[in-house]
Amino acid sequence: MKKIYKILFAVLGLLLILSIGFIIYVAFFGGYSLFYMSYQQSPNEIYIMESGILYNQLEFKEGNDYEIIYDFDNAEYKELLEKYDLINIAKDGSEFEKAKNLMNEFAPRLKHKSDYDNHVDMNALSLLEYSLDNKKHGINCRNKAQILNEMCLALGIYSRKVWIMPNSKYDGDCHVVNEVWDSTYNKWIMLDITNNMYWVDENGNPLSILEIRTKIANQEFCTPVDAEDNLKDLDKSLNDNFDNFLYIAKNLVYMEYMGKYTKNEDDTFYLLFPENLDTSFEYIISEKAIKAAPK
Repeated sequence: MKKIYKILFAVLGLLLILSIGFIIYVAFFGGYSLFYMSYQQSPNEIYIMESGILYNQLEFKEGNDYEIIYDFDNAEYKELLEKYDLINIAKDGSEFEKAKNLMNEFAPRLKHKSDYDNHVDMNALSLLEYSLDNKKHGINCRNKAQILNEMCLALGIYSRKVWIMPNSKYDGDCHVVNEVWDSTYNKWIMLDITNNMYWVDENGNPLSILEIRTKIANQEFCTPVDAEDNLKDLDKSLNDNFDNFLYIAKNLVYMEYMGKYTKNEDDTFYLLFPENLDTSFEYIISEKAIKAAPK
């Protein structure tokens, strides 16, 4: 019997020591996080949150019908076309197909560096000289979008570089993509050269930024797809690329456009901005102007 008591007291003593140790861990080493593990959001919960944010900001301010200018005659386009064999890489097809071919060729050859300091001149020739096929010289989405934009303009394709922006003023991260006007679909279509992706609906039709935004807000099907995706299993495409889906969804609250697209960046910017949010920015562009065919 004494032996049983000794074992019992030993077990109770061990439990007491463990309890004291756990209390010390919680109090002094941040162990409180163990109690909050269940509050970490799942990807689907993040999707619900992000779609709700977009739904609440679905309508845009009235804005002005500013005309965006597209420069097809820059003197450096000829060198860009010839040096990088853009006509052969783009091949035949619609504007969207040509732009997608360009994206698919150059996206894998441009190393990504999110904290790149933008020290190279913001034009395609300078950026390609610095970064193409050079893993030591990564560049960010803003610069990659500039490269694709100038390539498309050099081929006579209406193309614009667009900043897509988050909801929170505390979120310093945004993304930059391209949209090209496709005369077959008679609309703008988004291309994301940073991820070598574009977006489609449930029927495989390519989508514009605003179409993606509306579908996510209404929780309708859309998905990013790789440039070479055969579009035969879009549910799998969404599952495989859901991290990218959530990232883009986070950055679709409002958009920034330049007044002129050419070599380098223009100094004039227009915002397409939600009706329910406040801004002191002067140049607000209308949704009508953004959706319209280029002139």
